[in-house]
Amino acid sequence: MNYKYRKSERDTSSLQPKSGIRPERPDISGLGGWLILIQIGLWVSLALLIADMSQVNVIMDPVRWEGVRGVDSELYTEGIRPLLWFGVISSVILLMIVIVNLVLLYKKKKQFPRMMIVLCIVNVFIGIMTWIMIARIEIPREQHVLDPTSAFNLTIRSILTCCIFIPYFLRSVRVKNTFVK
Repeated sequence: MNYKYRKSERDTSSLQPKSGIRPERPDISGLGGWLILIQIGLWVSLALLIADMSQVNVIMDPVRWEGVRGVDSELYTEGIRPLLWFGVISSVILLMIVIVNLVLLYKKKKQFPRMMIVLCIVNVFIGIMTWIMIARIEIPREQHVLDPTSAFNLTIRSILTCCIFIPYFLRSVRVKNTFVK
């Protein structure tokens, strides 16, 4: 290896590799620390997405919306059904990303931090699109079955999650030392 030496030959602590490789700190690696929260979040997301996907037939049933909730068929066809399809498609996409992230996490692959950033950004995008789609549906006051407030709150939580975890994945020594394969 090529080393850059300072003027003093006696100072051996100033040896630095020229290659730019950061020396690994073995005491800060592994799936501990904040990565425990990431693991818990991924497993909870997986369970919730599977639960959502198991209820698709019930949620997509027009009788549920028209009969039980009193929504007229035109409102269901023009407003609610496209929103439900967007929800199903986005749930499938999120489910695939979460499964890929779990595999990358436990194999300690270098792509994991990048895929977690993708998951955060996709969550924000889906939250914004859902909020916009709900807000665009014109529902008469007596038939109001969708509330854009919950979609807005979900979007804000997703943005806050991005603000916390994207810098973590970009700067954390533990993340850089753990995901090297």
